[in-house]
Amino acid sequence: MTAAEEPTAKRQKLNEEKKQQLPFHPSLLQPDIVDRLRQLHDHSQPYKHAVIDKLFDPDFLKRARKEITEQLSFREKETDIYKINQTGDLTNLSGLPAAELALLPTLLELRDALYGPDFRAFLQKVTGCGPLSGSKTDMSCAEYSEGCYLLNHDDVIGTRRISFILYLVLDEPAWQPEWGGALELYPVLEADEKNPDRPNVPVAKPSTCIPPAFNQMVFFEVQPGHSFHSVEEVVVHGDGQKGGVGARVSLSGWFHKPVEGEEGYEGSEGFQAKSSLQQLYATSLSAPTRYEEQLPLPLPTLPSSADLDYLRPLLNPAYLTSKVIDLLRAQFVEQSHLVLADFLAPSIANELEGLIRERDAEMEKDRRGVTVNGQTTNNIPPHTAGEDERNGWAVVGPPHLQRYLALSPSSSASTPAADRLSTLLREIHALFTSSAFAALLASLTSLLPTAYTTAVRRFRPGLDYSLARGESASEPDAQAKLDVGLGLTPKCEKESDREVWEGGEAGGWDVWLANEEGGDEATYGGGGGRGSAKEAAENGTADAPETQAQEEAEGEEEEEEEDGPLLALEPEWNRLHLVLRDPGVLSFVKYLSARAPASRWDVVGEWEVQGIEEEKAEDDDGDNQEEAAQA
Repeated sequence: MTAAEEPTAKRQKLNEEKKQQLPFHPSLLQPDIVDRLRQLHDHSQPYKHAVIDKLFDPDFLKRARKEITEQLSFREKETDIYKINQTGDLTNLSGLPAAELALLPTLLELRDALYGPDFRAFLQKVTGCGPLSGSKTDMSCAEYSEGCYLLNHDDVIGTRRISFILYLVLDEPAWQPEWGGALELYPVLEADEKNPDRPNVPVAKPSTCIPPAFNQMVFFEVQPGHSFHSVEEVVVHGDGQKGGVGARVSLSGWFHKPVEGEEGYEGSEGFQAKSSLQQLYATSLSAPTRYEEQLPLPLPTLPSSADLDYLRPLLNPAYLTSKVIDLLRAQFVEQSHLVLADFLAPSIANELEGLIRERDAEMEKDRRGVTVNGQTTNNIPPHTAGEDERNGWAVVGPPHLQRYLALSPSSSASTPAADRLSTLLREIHALFTSSAFAALLASLTSLLPTAYTTAVRRFRPGLDYSLARGESASEPDAQAKLDVGLGLTPKCEKESDREVWEGGEAGGWDVWLANEEGGDEATYGGGGGRGSAKEAAENGTADAPETQAQEEAEGEEEEEEEDGPLLALEPEWNRLHLVLRDPGVLSFVKYLSARAPASRWDVVGEWEVQGIEEEKAEDDDGDNQEEAAQA
C-alpha cells in the first residue's frame, strides 16, 4: 500500500466501523441488497415504491416500541379524511428536558439513524431521487386501533420528497391481512391524446395492498398527481391495550428537499405549496343539468294540478297539501333546512325496503364477528362487492374525493331488463329530475331551481365515503346550493345494530360544517352537534308530516363544540332532507366503517337555485305589478 492510499484505506475502515454501529439490520446497507431493492423499486406498480422487510435490528426496534407505547401520549384525531391516534411531531426530541429525553434514548437513536447521512444516501441510491435534508426531520407515531383509517391522498405538501412508514406492530402474534390496516396504492388515469387536459386522478380501486408487519418499512417518492395511497380501516377488535394485539403502531413521516444552507438546496422556486381548499374540495364532480323550461314567476306556493297528479302515486300525500307545504316553507325560511320523515308513498317504500334488505343480506352474510387467528374481526368486502354491470351498478370515484357504488340513470339497451330494485330506484331518480319535483322544491323553499346533479348511491361498509367539498366564501361568484337527499337505509331490526348507527361510530352520517379559511381538512366533533338528527327529532323536524310542520322547536340548543358540525344526520329510512348550503359551508358523507350493520343507501341531488323576492313596482301607466328580482 502506498503512502497516498493509506489515509483512504483508514477512512474506509472507519466508515465501515461506523456503519456497523448503526442500529440497522446487518445486511441492509450492503451493496447487493441496495441493488436488489433498486431493481424491485424500479419495476414496482402502480408507482415506484420499495418494501424493506427487516429495517432495524429486531431487539433495538422492540426497545424503541416499548418507549413509544409506554412513554408517549396519543391523541385521537378525526377529520373527513382520517381517524387516528397520533403523537405530536417528533422533530424536536432533542429539545426535550433532560429528564424526559432520558426516557426515550432508543427513539432518539432511531430518529437520528433514519435522518443520518448513511440512510439518506441509501434512499437516494434505491429511489434515484434528489438530495434529502438531514436537518429537516418530519415524523410522528400513530396507532390505528379498531375503526381507524386514512383515506386517499397523495402527500403533496411543501418540500416533501420521500414518504415512509415503519411498522411497529407486535411481532407475535403476527399481524393478519384480515385485520385490515393495509397500505393501499392506487394507479392513476393520466392525460392522453383524447383527454390532453385531464388532470391525473386515482382510479377507484387500489392495485397494490401491503399489510403491516413488524420491522417493515415502505417508502416512495412524493409525486403530485401520482403517489395516491390510503390506509385500510383496522377491523380487528384486539385486546384494547395501548400498543397491544390489533394495534397498528407505526412511525411515519417524510424526507424533505434540502433547506437553505444545505448541499443540494434548490431554492424556494418550484416548491409545491400546501394544497388550497379550492384544489382539495371540488364544488361539483359532474356538470349540472339545466331545466329545459324554468318555472314561471311568481313561484308556485303549491305544485300545479298536473304536477300533483304525477307526484301523488310516488309521495306521502300529506306532503302535497297546501296547509303542510305552507308550514314547511315557513320553517325552511327560518331554519334553512327541512327533514321530512316518511317521504315516499307507503306502497313504494314498503316494497323498496324489502328489496334493499335482501340485497344487504347478501353482502352482510358472515361478514361481522369473524374469528381470525384467535381475534374477532369485521371483514371488509372486496372492492368489487356490489358491482353489477347487468343492472347498472358500478364503483365511482375519484377516491381522493369520493367512492361509492352508483346506479346508472337508465339501463343499457343491450342488456336484459333490470331487476326490480334497480327499476324502483330509477323511478325515484326520475322523480328527482322531473319538473314536478322542481315545483315541489320551489313550493317548499321559495327558491327557483335552475339546474341539478343527481345520483343513486350505495355506500358499502369498510369502503365508501365522500370527502368535504363546497363553495369557497372568498370566491366573488360563489352561490348557495340546495342539497337534497332521500335516505334509504332500512331501520335495523336488532337494537344493538340501531345503537351502532345512532352512536356515530359506524359513520355514514351526512355532515355540514363551516369551513375555516386557510385550513385544508374538515375537522369535526361527534355526531350530535348543532342541528343533529337528535335535535331534529326534538324540535319536530323528524316527525310525521302534520306534527312535524306544526310543532315549534323545544328546549335550548346544545352548546356548539368549537369544531362541531352545523348539521349532522344519521342514516335513516325514507327521510328527505333539504339543506341550503351557503358558500363557506362544506358537506360530506362520513366514511362508512366496517362496523356498520348494513350499507348506506340514498338518492341525492345538488340544485343550483336563485332566491326570488316579490317587489311592488309601478309601470309606466302607474299600475301596480309584481316583478321577480333575483336576490
